Amino acid sequence: MTKKFYNIEGIIRNGFKLSRNYETLDFNFTKLGDAGVAALAKSKSVRNLKRLIIPVQKLGPESAKVIAESENLSNLEYLKLYRNKIGDDGVGFFSDSRNMSKLKSLRLAWNDISARGAQFIANSNNFQSLTSLVLSQNQLGDEGLKILAESKNLPNLELLDLKKNNITDEGALALAKSTNFVNLQSIDLSENPLTEKGKEAVAGFLILNLIRKRLSEDGEVLDLSKLNLGDMQIKIVSEYEGLKDIKKLYLELNYISAMGARCLAESPYLKHLTLLSLDRNQIGDEGITAIAQSENFSNLEILMIENNEISNAGLIAIAESEMMSNLLKLYVEGNPYDENGWEALRDSEFLQDLEYPVFDREDEEEDIEEEEEEEFEDIEEEEEEDEEEVIDEDEYNQ
Repeated sequence: MTKKFYNIEGIIRNGFKLSRNYETLDFNFTKLGDAGVAALAKSKSVRNLKRLIIPVQKLGPESAKVIAESENLSNLEYLKLYRNKIGDDGVGFFSDSRNMSKLKSLRLAWNDISARGAQFIANSNNFQSLTSLVLSQNQLGDEGLKILAESKNLPNLELLDLKKNNITDEGALALAKSTNFVNLQSIDLSENPLTEKGKEAVAGFLILNLIRKRLSEDGEVLDLSKLNLGDMQIKIVSEYEGLKDIKKLYLELNYISAMGARCLAESPYLKHLTLLSLDRNQIGDEGITAIAQSENFSNLEILMIENNEISNAGLIAIAESEMMSNLLKLYVEGNPYDENGWEALRDSEFLQDLEYPVFDREDEEEDIEEEEEEEFEDIEEEEEEDEEEVIDEDEYNQ
């Protein structure tokens, strides 16, 4: 082992050359082992290191100990030790070290970590900066997740990966009830024995966190576009009382169907909406009909429903709804309607204030006026002819 790492400085230099900077070392293709990690931790060449990746090398808790205790590695922000054997004791070394206080991402998947390791993390005051925690392919179980859920020491956590940890609904529900993770946006509990109850609880927890994070400070604008949201998440959005002052809601590029559209239409908290964007979803005629007929949406001024599988029936529903009278702009491109649907919008008695799309109403009015003028001219000519005939008769009689 010693012979193998007599030139640790050369290995470090080669690592920096591959990463093209002095802040990243990735030992995916270099075998270090515990002895190599110990030599690395002693090197002054790694003082500026921010990212350290040492996967699949059978590293034990002793490697975690030398990394945690090394002042040369105190600038680490990203540490990935995937598929090693650091165990709970190794997690304990990291948790106790003040040198780890700058860590933003700690990735310890497949490392024989149990609920005891979760306890070390939960109790540590040194992970305040942590935004990503990956503990997938371990043995935390419900006990470990409950311990994490109760921790107040991970306030900035945004991503939590607990894939394949033998977690059931019990652990998922405990996390969903926690108020300690207001910044958590992504939770991976895949390959755990969860039922729909547990999955829905976690989904609800995440969407509420998303709303709180993305809602503007004045509570008037919420952008939830491009998040792969489905009807279940939209139902939670529609039931959230914190949206009672919202005026602009962006939901484009999600997976919302007629069911989600109905939830929005029935929400008592969206009555002040002036803009609703649902571009590129699948609400269809049923969904847009629910929206068009909703009294809660009577203040809408801008409605964006492009590419939503809406046919003539959907456009007619908009055209015939008095609730849509305040619409100024209506975006319907990319839907399978034809001239009949278009004409319904154009001829609607309730959409007279539309600025977009622009219809040829002025030309039609001019045509009508011209026809009326022509008819009037014809009447005048007829009256003149009648007068001439009367004069001619008078002259003849004389």
